[in-house]
Amino acid sequence: MMPLALLGACGGQTPAEKAASDARAVAEVEAVQKRKPPIQPLEMGVVDPNVRRLFNLSEHGCGFFTDPNPGAFPLAVIGSDKAVFQLNGEPAILASDSGSPVIAGNIHEKYVGRQQSAQLERDPDRLTIRDSFERIVYQAAGMLRCSEPAEAAAR
Repeated sequence: MMPLALLGACGGQTPAEKAASDARAVAEVEAVQKRKPPIQPLEMGVVDPNVRRLFNLSEHGCGFFTDPNPGAFPLAVIGSDKAVFQLNGEPAILASDSGSPVIAGNIHEKYVGRQQSAQLERDPDRLTIRDSFERIVYQAAGMLRCSEPAEAAAR
């Protein structure tokens, strides 16, 4: 058996030193993995009729509006299975979280996608969008306006 003093003189590490070095390296990697990137700015646009046609969205369901004027385009078009937003100049589709409460008509409180999730609140009406790290990237008060299919309204 070689004395510990000779191991250190040969440039080797003792098992305790090796374990400490490995623990430091693992801690550094874990710290980097836990770091969140800066919040990316999110530009919300209105969902115009062209986007509705592109995604085969009916006129039924709900729209979230921040502009109170009649004829204004909504920031979101929301149905029972999906919601469409105009994010950073591109349409974004989020799927309904069927486990979340139904808040109006047949729409759910939460909608989720790869990069964002959206939450709708009632009384007062509010839209909150979070990034994939659950940080709020957009929030606005507005109005949730819903319409029903003609056959449901006739009942």
